[in-house]
Amino acid sequence: MTTRRRTNLRQIAQKLGISASTVSRALRELPGIHPETRRQVFEAAQEMGYRSGEFLAPKRPINILTVSQGISYQSDHEYLAGMSSAAVTLNMSLISHHYRPEECRNLLRPEFQPRALTSGQIDGIVLIHRWPDEVAAALRKSLPVVSIVHEYPGTDVDVISLDDRSGMDELVGHLSGAGYRRIGFFGYCPEMTWARTRLAGFVAALFRRRLEFRAKDIVEVSLEEALSEMEFTGGSALSRVTELTRNGVDAWIAASHMTAVSLHHHLLSEGFKVPRDVGMASFHSPRPSPASAAPLFTTTEAPSAELGVAALRRLVHRIEGSDTSRRIILLPCTVHAGPTTRKVAAKH
Repeated sequence: MTTRRRTNLRQIAQKLGISASTVSRALRELPGIHPETRRQVFEAAQEMGYRSGEFLAPKRPINILTVSQGISYQSDHEYLAGMSSAAVTLNMSLISHHYRPEECRNLLRPEFQPRALTSGQIDGIVLIHRWPDEVAAALRKSLPVVSIVHEYPGTDVDVISLDDRSGMDELVGHLSGAGYRRIGFFGYCPEMTWARTRLAGFVAALFRRRLEFRAKDIVEVSLEEALSEMEFTGGSALSRVTELTRNGVDAWIAASHMTAVSLHHHLLSEGFKVPRDVGMASFHSPRPSPASAAPLFTTTEAPSAELGVAALRRLVHRIEGSDTSRRIILLPCTVHAGPTTRKVAAKH
């Protein structure tokens, strides 16, 4: 099977006069490929009968509704950018709507729904961010639904997410290699899928490296703090961080970007020098622009745009009926070392 796929890639490359790696990247909707090249690759793949199982566009045009919820649009743009780049070659039209948290349940009321949804013109839905379970379940009863990051137990909503466990393992490995020995976890929230899986990965990574696990070094935040799109200050969670840091925690891993921003500011305000007194790392923090005053963290880097692309591909399978079983698809993370941790000791 592997040999046949490689042969097909080479044949497409030879037909177009480009490299096989360019063909592969175009079919996977990875960045750095000119739109015209991507279009030619998809057309040649269709014409030559390339059958990777997941990259070919549906035979008929389909309409996809993406719905996100939150205070701002800022956290949506990378997902939507990935979907927008893939939509043309996947023979899709995208309709995007954004709801504030208090408006989420309105999506089930016809008078508040996008007109394309009420008129039956939508073939599938992508959910971005955490939606009420009953909303996800109700939508899935009538249409294929794929969720980015958040899981909905008890439904067969597909999930496209990050490999939180392996990403957390790499973060703990980085901190361990830099000499940190008592690592705390900040940002656990039982209501959030990503907080649960990242905590599970954190605990497993400690045991793998024979680092001591202390349940008291796990700091829980409220649901409001976990969902916050702005820095939060004060509160019992951050007070607990101060106490634990003074009592021996020498590094922290924050479960998300905004918990990391809040943690970093709190540590500095309490007089701790980062990373001299205490190191800290984040999960899935973006790199700030050169003009930004935002801190640069040691963090996992994750392909947010590729999450959007993968969500559309999964919908193709559902809509075309080629795969009806529920899937959770995880994309890999890598660690980017920033100035909030000491350098990893060189191996001799």
